[in-house]
Amino acid sequence: MRIYQVDPARPRQVRQFIEFPNQLYKGNPYFCPAVEAEMRAALDRRHSFYRHSAADFFLAESEGQVIGRIAAVHNALHNHYRKVKTAFFWAFDVVDDFQVAAALFEAVFAWARRRGCDSILGPRGLVGSDAAGVLVEGFDQRAVMGVPYNYPYYDEFIRRLGFEKLTDHWSGYLPAGLELSPRILAIAERVRRRRGYWVKSFSSKKEMRRWAPRVLAAYEAAFAGTHEWHPVPPEEMQAMADSLIAAADPRLMKLLLKGDEVIGFAFVYPDLSDAFRRWNGRLHPLALLDLKREYGRTRWLIANGVGILPAYQNLGGDAVLYADLWQTVRQLGQYEHADVVQVNEINFKSRADMEAVGVKWYKKHRSYRRTLEG
Repeated sequence: MRIYQVDPARPRQVRQFIEFPNQLYKGNPYFCPAVEAEMRAALDRRHSFYRHSAADFFLAESEGQVIGRIAAVHNALHNHYRKVKTAFFWAFDVVDDFQVAAALFEAVFAWARRRGCDSILGPRGLVGSDAAGVLVEGFDQRAVMGVPYNYPYYDEFIRRLGFEKLTDHWSGYLPAGLELSPRILAIAERVRRRRGYWVKSFSSKKEMRRWAPRVLAAYEAAFAGTHEWHPVPPEEMQAMADSLIAAADPRLMKLLLKGDEVIGFAFVYPDLSDAFRRWNGRLHPLALLDLKREYGRTRWLIANGVGILPAYQNLGGDAVLYADLWQTVRQLGQYEHADVVQVNEINFKSRADMEAVGVKWYKKHRSYRRTLEG
């Protein structure tokens, strides 16, 4: 076995890094491939991330076959804002062999030490839109678009290497045709009248792009207090917005406003993961055509990102958003299932809100932390 650093200028090595998960999970009905173009962009040194920070990518190989991969990330903006010296691991995939996992992580540890880091967190990618965590519950459930899937042995390997749990993100199932509680509907109507809240819906992606700067500002304000947040350059925020808009059905994207001020949002979009499974995450012309058709075929929704600005939390705005979304989903009549994804376990308010509308938690993704000895 040998561990080596990927040279981004060598297409074969880049391709091997990107395609390894498709080989590892071939035939697995639950796995959903990442979008190849997005991972390829992460390895491209022209990515805006490399203007302020560093990342390198490693492969494990035996007898000419790739048997594992991992990325090492040093986010200078995160460290400066949090006043820490930490590195991240990311894009970890490996065969069922602890020695291979240990060798890959040792490459990350050595990489981080050279940069003066004293701890490792992860998995966490280059930008905030990279879904976090290693799956630790829900291995017999389908992965939705953009949310990681892995084998059960990942958690064991990572803990054996000295990592401890940092936090879990929960995902839950909600029947899209569920009748919303009359109590929630009544609360929503009362809050609308008393507080002057209203919900902005969209008719096109062009309209969404016009609103994007205001939405991004609200997104930053809503999540600035979380342990994961740090200031992000405008071009990276715009890339996150572009990725979300690309997958969106504008009718399902909602903003909560008071007057002209955006005070909350709900990001719900069609789950196109079956199309990505058919084409292993590739977006060539035939795959793009199939992806377009999937918008009309899918019966699944993904709810990812409900936020209220701190000054307006606990005032009923979330009920207004839920009621408007429920009405839209009923009118569309296409969807039967919803996956509510990546709710931090310490976000007790969001968890309680989700449970109140009928969410049943069935997946957990774990983030880890490890002290890095000298």
